Amino acid sequence: MAKIKVPNLEASTFKGWTFVLVAGVVLALLALLDRGTFGATATGSTGCVMTVAAAQLNVRPTPGTESAPVDTLKQGDQVDAQRVVTNGFRQLAGTGRWALDQSLVPRAGSSC
Repeated sequence: MAKIKVPNLEASTFKGWTFVLVAGVVLALLALLDRGTFGATATGSTGCVMTVAAAQLNVRPTPGTESAPVDTLKQGDQVDAQRVVTNGFRQLAGTGRWALDQSLVPRAGSSC
């Protein structure tokens, strides 16, 4: 069985600008992941980009509250949406994605 060799870490490894740069990159990536930037970024493919105004917004498979949420968006997330609003719910890009319209605000320049 092959052994995994771990390099010997010395105190000098964690000094200076190299450490500051590496720590900054790691923290920035963690912040992006925690913020949800990788999961809720609009592409503008529908011409209508909406920004979530509520602290938390449930995405449902139908335009109503009868079904359980399929996704949750956070305040500030931007999503592609359709111009279709039914029962107060706006259809989002993709199949079976509806969110409460009053919790969404069109991004400047969008055609919603």
